[in-house]
Amino acid sequence: MRERQNVKIRGTVQGVFFRETVCRIASRYDVHGFVRNVGQDTVEIEAEGEPNVVDAFISDVLAHPPPYARITDTQSTPAPAQGEAGFSVAPSVR
Repeated sequence: MRERQNVKIRGTVQGVFFRETVCRIASRYDVHGFVRNVGQDTVEIEAEGEPNVVDAFISDVLAHPPPYARITDTQSTPAPAQGEAGFSVAPSVR
């Protein structure tokens, strides 16, 4: 059964190739969704897939951010699966 997680990551996560790094990591997992900038110093990840795969993907992102990124806070909330296909960088929300 697929699940969806909404993860907000705060800190120095903009202008340091964070979204590109998330997409590169996503390509190694069977996850679907997107990553985007939301406001100042926050990136949002929507990841959908098998629960253990989504958890492993998010753990990998948090363990291997780009060199100049600094994560200061994370929040994760479950969301209903939407049957997304693929993983991409979505337009920023300000």
